[in-house]
Amino acid sequence: MAASARNFAKAAGWAASRSGHHSARQIHRIRIDETGMETYQKGNQMVSEHARRNDLLIQKIAYMYHIQGLTQADIASSVNLSRATVSRLLSEARRRGVVQIRIGPPIDRLPKLEKEVQKQFGLAGCVISMDRPQSLQERANQLGYVAARYLEASLSGAVQLGVAASRTLAAVASALEPKADSELTVVDLLACPPRVDRDSDERNHVGENIARRLGADFKPLPANFVYREAAARDRAMEMPEVQAGLEWARASDVALLGLGSMQRFDGTGSYSPVSPAALADLQGLGAAGHLCGHFFDARGVEVESELSSRIIGISLPELLGIPRRVMVVAGSPKVGSLAAAIRGGFVNELVTDESTARELLATATR
Repeated sequence: MAASARNFAKAAGWAASRSGHHSARQIHRIRIDETGMETYQKGNQMVSEHARRNDLLIQKIAYMYHIQGLTQADIASSVNLSRATVSRLLSEARRRGVVQIRIGPPIDRLPKLEKEVQKQFGLAGCVISMDRPQSLQERANQLGYVAARYLEASLSGAVQLGVAASRTLAAVASALEPKADSELTVVDLLACPPRVDRDSDERNHVGENIARRLGADFKPLPANFVYREAAARDRAMEMPEVQAGLEWARASDVALLGLGSMQRFDGTGSYSPVSPAALADLQGLGAAGHLCGHFFDARGVEVESELSSRIIGISLPELLGIPRRVMVVAGSPKVGSLAAAIRGGFVNELVTDESTARELLATATR
């Protein structure tokens, strides 16, 4: 029986049921459309038995068209639908948000260089964006945009994302596409005082901002990151909410990290806890960079600093317990620090730019 005849027969059967030949409490099929979707009448409510299957079909067709680059005619032949139906489903995909259009700076990646860096340094993942003539601010925004796209694409299956607030990661947070809901939990890896007002330094509240953008739950580590005196830090460490925040941090399965060079340490706070003179002394002791407030040498071995007794956050050994450690970093001054961080195992997924990647490779041949 032709599809139109079947549909007519079903419609006729439904009309008969309304005339009293069937109980009003029964469910009756009204029609089968070209996609094979069946529509029913239950009382006064229309029920689509295969709504989920229809949603999956829309996603499949959208993927074939927008990602695989197939024509509508090719798709129609592949899924045994008419071209008009494929066109309608593509329109529905855009209307319902299955297909979302994002406008941003070009992401010209360098797959060959990515593979070379990944193999040379034993990384689990590497994303490298092509260099473009830009100001320092534009360069940071470009890197943040690239890192945001990588983060969005790679968080599938992640349960908990730990964030170590920094200037670089603030740009990542701003570039994330807002989402309505997520099963992800975002936590602070470094202590951060509760937000007092909307004008608070965004470097301090990166984890909270990322959680809001991703529609995720947020678990804070509510304290100062750096204290002027160790005794004040010790008192804060006794607070139950601080202990709970540190437990959340240690339980992360993905860590999102920036990286500090020996040129500065601002503590992502209102004052500089490490003066240039103190940084020079630490450099004299072999420090090559800092991560989460802790200094390490060129081999990736931690360098003891009195600052460690004044900060609240995840330790380097605890960081190594987090399976995925994604670092977003770029700039010539940080190449030596990055090479040392890789040797220490503090990063196993890297997002950077072309010039930084090439300088990093050069360190491997020295």
